[in-house]
Amino acid sequence: MVERMQIPTGLIDALCGRRCAFAMYRLPGEKPVFCMAADGRTESSPRGESGFVISTFEGESRFIPGEADYPVDAARFEQLPPATPSTPPMTRDEYAGLFRRFKAPLLGNPPLLSKLVLARTADIAVPDLSPAEAFRKACDLFDNTLTALFHTPQQGTWLFSTPELLLEGTGQCWHTMALAGTRLISESAWDDKNIREQRIVADFIRDTVGRHADTLVEEPTDNLQTGAIEHLCTRFHFNMEPRHLTALLQELPPTPAVCGYPPIAARSFLHTSPDIRRSCYAGYFGPMSPHRSSLYVALRGMRLYPGVCRLYAGGGIMPDSEEENEWRETEQKMQAMRRVIDACHP
Repeated sequence: MVERMQIPTGLIDALCGRRCAFAMYRLPGEKPVFCMAADGRTESSPRGESGFVISTFEGESRFIPGEADYPVDAARFEQLPPATPSTPPMTRDEYAGLFRRFKAPLLGNPPLLSKLVLARTADIAVPDLSPAEAFRKACDLFDNTLTALFHTPQQGTWLFSTPELLLEGTGQCWHTMALAGTRLISESAWDDKNIREQRIVADFIRDTVGRHADTLVEEPTDNLQTGAIEHLCTRFHFNMEPRHLTALLQELPPTPAVCGYPPIAARSFLHTSPDIRRSCYAGYFGPMSPHRSSLYVALRGMRLYPGVCRLYAGGGIMPDSEEENEWRETEQKMQAMRRVIDACHP
């Protein structure tokens, strides 16, 4: 169970509707942390201070400086108009049409792409969900994830509980992971489709990190479990001068795990033939300081609107992918946030 936080639930819920920015997060095995500048501002990038970075899938970044404890009175920040989803959630028929469109460039001779990630949304009506309580329940449910609730006036309010590490390190010691392949927890061997998907991600991360690292050590691929599902996971450890961090973050995300392969061609396809407006979903976030960075891929999450939670999930489409299996995979991934919502309304 996560420690009962000193931050009042009512205050955090009130801040989610104000013209200010904050982040509340819990790293695996650590205590929850609250991050907010005294004036509620964000910056475009860190300026040597500690704080919390949010980078969208489209590459728009905001940094929340951790300059002060939570404010005494949320009312000193301007009230925002109630936000509503700008588009309806994706239907099953719409998913089927997009699946065919996404699979077409994988089947050419030669194929234009080896993999594409198709994302979708689903809405759940929740009239009185407390964002702060949802964060607390997510921490209770998922102990090996970075769980974060954050809000900015530009991006709205989001809750994630993600297992996928993008980049973490202190000084010259860093590590990352390739996480791909998804199934319900099983004792059976992984199928060829998931193994090939994992290999694409691992090869990309090895090559990209290798251009900046002095040394690189790769662990054997293993299973990583979160909730009722598991993934193939390959961990990498490397030495890198901290001055290379900015350049690596320009090349690493979005990885083929959330975009496709080859990355540039996959990003171009998603730009011209989008599935959804991903925004914070499949971007990255996490605490950064001059001494330590812990950045995770923004998965297993939802955007919180008044009365509605919009859930996000995606899956890697390969040449031999089957539509129904991929749809079920997104359903499995959305179960994480559904469990959080259910825990808030037992």
